[in-house]
Parts: sequence; structure tokens; C-alpha cells
Amino acid sequence: MVLHSSRTTLQITIQFIIATFLASCASSIDATKDVKSATMLATTRLPVLIDESLVWNPSEPLSVDAAISYAIMHDALLQRDMAIIVQRRAEIAQAELPANPTFSGAFGVAIDGLSGAPIIMQGMQGLSWLWTRPDRIAASEQTLQQAILTAANRTVIIVAEVRTAHAEVSEDMLHVQAVESSVSLSNKALEITSELVSAGEASLDEIDEVTLALEKNKHLLLSKIKTLKLSKLKLLEVMGCPDYIELVSIIPNDFSAQPADFDERTLLELAIKNRLDLATKRAVVQQMSAELGLANPPLLSGTIGFNENFVDRQAIMGGGSVTIALDGDAKEAIADSKLKQAELNYIDALRTVQYEVRSTLEQYLTVQEQSEVIDPAIIATTNMRLRRANEMFHRGELHPLSLINFQQEVLDANILAIEDKLTLATTRFNLELVVGGTFRDITQ
Repeated sequence: MVLHSSRTTLQITIQFIIATFLASCASSIDATKDVKSATMLATTRLPVLIDESLVWNPSEPLSVDAAISYAIMHDALLQRDMAIIVQRRAEIAQAELPANPTFSGAFGVAIDGLSGAPIIMQGMQGLSWLWTRPDRIAASEQTLQQAILTAANRTVIIVAEVRTAHAEVSEDMLHVQAVESSVSLSNKALEITSELVSAGEASLDEIDEVTLALEKNKHLLLSKIKTLKLSKLKLLEVMGCPDYIELVSIIPNDFSAQPADFDERTLLELAIKNRLDLATKRAVVQQMSAELGLANPPLLSGTIGFNENFVDRQAIMGGGSVTIALDGDAKEAIADSKLKQAELNYIDALRTVQYEVRSTLEQYLTVQEQSEVIDPAIIATTNMRLRRANEMFHRGELHPLSLINFQQEVLDANILAIEDKLTLATTRFNLELVVGGTFRDITQ
């Protein structure tokens, strides 16, 4: 009967301790809302709408929207960042918990024939969490915020990379077609020159010159075909499927849509507001600030024990301990230094953003003038020269080889325009990226 009573007392004591320890631990580890927050945050920073219902069949032409959708669903780094969000949510629940309690017990056997202590049970609980819990939760919430921002930023980067890679494939396809036309013109020039040599109206030096031009164009064509294959492989890589044997074809990009003119100050303000990597740096500063309270907390612990001896004497014993932190000042100095480092990292990131915005804008304005002002003037001039050449040719005033030279001028002008349009498109994508992912806040 006495043994049953002691066990009941011990059970009630342990249950009371556990209930006290876990009273404040009700946080959920479900990160579904956090993952959705990352997705919604990325959506506000994207220049395009992502249609996850798009399914890409490798045997069909690939549109840029399908490429983006496929990349979002298959990017390993994005999936890793989403897994980190789940981890950070669990760490918040962990931060809300008290320190793990320790229970110990001992059973004695009297050997002196008198008395002893057959049952000793003791529980120990660290009490420092009572002071550090708010700061631990705040620091963990900031690490969760960093994970959400990082995942959203990864989505923005994926979209920019896929759009750029898809545009490069589009441009390389046009480039190959233009060089194929150059090869065709060179073949035509060789045929005409060969006929002239047979008629005694051209020298062997002239046919050598035309042949050399043809071989150079063939060499250029092979180079452009190789570049096209590599750009297709790059597109497959950024989509997350570099193991695909070959990309059959794509639906070419529309290079005509360009943003309005933006001033530097507006873009800088937009970047500071929308850059998710900057927001991540700010969250690190807030995390380090919260961790100041964790540097040198009071190190206290409490104990409660149950003791029963051979003469049926029972007792519940309470106690406590204090740990003297000899390195407390050093811990506080380390925490202060970490906060300072985080602040300086943010300042450096802010300066880097300012440089990226200004330099990318300068590149964009330069190539915009080349593509929208100079290239049309060059193409108009070469087309006008070709029209005059055709008129002279039909009147019999122009040699066929000279006409081919005028046609080659038009092709060269169009190749230059293709290159500048690609540079303009990719620079625009990069400019959108460095200001946070989209111009939406400016254009609305």
C-alpha cells in the first residue's frame, strides 16, 4: 500500500513537471502557408504570369511561357529553398519550447542493516529559456523570413535566366538563317564568276577571291550552328533538364516590346524597394539584433526530486543552480560584432545594387539607341542602295557581282540588327532583374 502511494505521488509529480514545461509550446510545424507566401511574394516581382498548367512536349516547339513553367517546377535549387522554409518553420516551433528536461533515478539497497534510500528520483530543468524565449523566437522568425525571401528571389532569377536563354536561342536561329543567305549569295557569286572565267571575262584571282569569301561564310555558318546548339543546351540547363538529347525547336521571342524610358533615380528607388536579396540582408540584420538577447542570459536551472528511504520516510526536494558565465563579456562582444557585420553587409549590398542599376541602365540606353535609331538608319540606307542597284542591273548598267555585293550589305545590316535586338532584349531582362524583377510599379 505504501509502495502504491509513493508511485502515485511520483507519477503526479512528473506529470506536473511535464505539464509546466510544455504549457507554452503550441506552435505548428506546418509550413504550407509559408511556402505559399514565398510563391505569392515572387508573383508580385515577376514580369510575366506563370501558368503552371502549361505542359511542354519535347517534340513540339517550346514557347517562353512553357519554358518558364517547366523550369519553376523542376528547379532543384528552388525546391531546396522550399525545403529550407519547412526547416525554418520547425525551428520556430523548436525555439518556443523550453530546454529539454533531464530526469534521473537511483535505487539503493541497504547493506548496514539499518536504513537507506531505496528510491531517489530527480528532475532538472534549465530556466534560462524564460528570459531568452522571446529573442529566440524573434531570431527564428527572421531566419524563416530569410528563407521565404530567398525562395522568392530564386523564382525571380529563374524567370530572368529562362527568358534570356530563350531569347538567345531565338536570336541564334535568326542568325543562322541570315548566314545561310550569305552562303547562298556567295555560291551564286562563285557561279557567276566561274562563267565569266570560262568566257575569258574574269581572272583566276577573281574566282579565288570569291571562293575565299564563300569558305569564310561556310566557316561562319558552322560557327553559328554550333552557337545555336550551345544556346539550346543552355536553355535546357536553366530549365532543369540538361539530360534531354536535343531541343527540337522553339517559338521565337517577340523582341519588339520594350519598356518606356526610365530615369536613374526612379529605378534606384524601385530596386531598393523590390530587391528581395536586399530584403534578405535586412532580415539578417534583424536576426542579429534579436540574437543580442541570447548572448549572455542568466544561466539558471531548477531541480525537483522525490526521495523514499527504508523506514518509509518520503520527501519532495526542490533546488536550483546558477552558472557563472566567465566569458559573458566576450559573448556580448561577439554578438555586437555579428550585428555590425550584418549591417555592413547590407550597406555593401546596397552599394552593389546601386552600381548594378546604373551600369545596366547605361548599357540598356546605349544598345537601345543602336537598335532603335542607328540600325534602322543603316537598314534603310542599304535597302535604298539595293533598290538603286536593282534598277541599274535591269538597265544593264551594273555587273551581276556588284549586285550581289549590295545584297550582302543588306544581309550584314540585318545581322547587325538581329544582334542588337538580342542585346537589347537580354539587357532589358537584366535591368528588370536588378530593379527587383519587374517594371510593373513604374508602368502601372
